[in-house]
Amino acid sequence: MGTTHAADIETLVNRVIERGVPPYLLREVDLVVFPRQVGGDRYVTQAVEPLSPDEYESLDPAARRSRTGDPRHGGAGVVEKGGTAVHYNTVAWRTADGTFRMDGVPDAGSTEPTVDAGEGRRIHALARLAERTDRDVEAVEAEFAAKRRYVEYLVRDGIDDFDELFEFLADLRADEAATVERAARIRREGGGQ
Repeated sequence: MGTTHAADIETLVNRVIERGVPPYLLREVDLVVFPRQVGGDRYVTQAVEPLSPDEYESLDPAARRSRTGDPRHGGAGVVEKGGTAVHYNTVAWRTADGTFRMDGVPDAGSTEPTVDAGEGRRIHALARLAERTDRDVEAVEAEFAAKRRYVEYLVRDGIDDFDELFEFLADLRADEAATVERAARIRREGGGQ
């Protein structure tokens, strides 16, 4: 994990090249998260995965295009600088209404992949994680989707107290099924916000 100041993937590629770092090394990074701070609020604007040329070519044509026409809102692209091409895929972004979108993983509360999320839209960072941990890609994607639902539950119910948060996480680790059921029961009974 590391940090640098860059507003988007093009700025990051330019900064890397200006500092004399070979751009192909960006492919060693699994995911780049671009935060933004406005007023007192800090949030993620987008998450981008650098790709090898082969990974980029494996994306189906629909996955390469942004649904909005703005490459910061999904889709893939190539940044060319100094005769070098850096391929990338925008996997998550914040929409104009403040919601967060991710292509290639199930939406919140769903066990189905997002629209058109087939093989050609898969998040390569999750596939690389599966390879490094000797697991099936589907298992890593399912675990990611479950953890995403937990985070969305915590945000939705306003659980941000340190002790309450870590109690929930400890309960999840000790008995995930019971913790999920208890959270669902509390929500059904109106205990959530």
